[in-house]
Amino acid sequence: MSSSVFKKTGIAILTFILAPVFTFAADIEYITVEKKPVMQNRQFDGVVEAVHQGTVAAQTSGRVITVHVDVNDKVNKGDVLLDISKTEQTAALDAANANLSSAIARNDDAQSQLERYKQLYPKGAISRQQMDSSIANAKSARAAVKAAQASVESAKQSLGYTSIRAPYDGIVTERLVEMGETVSVGMPLLSGYGTHPLRLTFDIPQQYRDSIKDIAQFTVETSTGEKIQPESFQVYPYANKQTHSFTIRLLLPDDATDQYKLVPGLWLKANINTGESLLMMVPKSSVMTRGELSSVYRLSGNKEILNPIRVGQQVGDQVEVLSGLELGDHIVKNAYRLER
Repeated sequence: MSSSVFKKTGIAILTFILAPVFTFAADIEYITVEKKPVMQNRQFDGVVEAVHQGTVAAQTSGRVITVHVDVNDKVNKGDVLLDISKTEQTAALDAANANLSSAIARNDDAQSQLERYKQLYPKGAISRQQMDSSIANAKSARAAVKAAQASVESAKQSLGYTSIRAPYDGIVTERLVEMGETVSVGMPLLSGYGTHPLRLTFDIPQQYRDSIKDIAQFTVETSTGEKIQPESFQVYPYANKQTHSFTIRLLLPDDATDQYKLVPGLWLKANINTGESLLMMVPKSSVMTRGELSSVYRLSGNKEILNPIRVGQQVGDQVEVLSGLELGDHIVKNAYRLER
């Protein structure tokens, strides 16, 4: 919908009390104030968070013998961060292996006896009771092997827990133990966060929740004005009890994280296109700004009078008028060209 434009031919002089005299040029262009469809863009402050962050805890007991990292160190997934003494765990694994070997030997004997009894029983060489007992022994021996194998795997896992490894690529943020300390299961050792992926978290008022439907509605803006297109979004299914707002998470692409050196804790702007609305819009060229006061020249009869207005958002070369004008008013299209 375009604004109506018309011209006035001639010269007019308008005098203000305590203000200079203005002479208006010929062929002045006017526009008719009307509402236009405008895509609404809302902006919110958000904070960058690491998707992966937490504290690594001990999963076995022992004494800390080596700490390989410190605060601010960058680590890769699988790197050894800390070593715990493994004397007890090694002994437990040796004992589990010995029990497994013994169980395997007993199972071999039980299976061999069962095969012999299967040959003898049809000939009447052994009783039914002996046959049943051999079957039971074979089953028990086979189960004992499985139990021993599970014990070996558990012992291996406990031995592996003596080397604390990085669960993901990241940065160490806190060291909670020192070399020589004795640790037990569940005791926190190191804290950190993953460098990828990162997300932006922010809150929106409840009136905007239903307008959010697609990831294309979002853009993220850095402190220097670069635009980032998030990969996905999540809206919390419940509102904050105190603020009645809804939390949104935007997953940031890894390449943007590296390009703009994003880290947890940074503030970024989240822009949301919430849909189209009819707003009173006028050309930016129609608005005169002096200090904090915005005005337009409105046609009143045959005179142009300076009319204060309250402005809102700017969309391209158009400015939203919140108050001060009525639909159908005629205003000067290029206000600054009138003054000389």
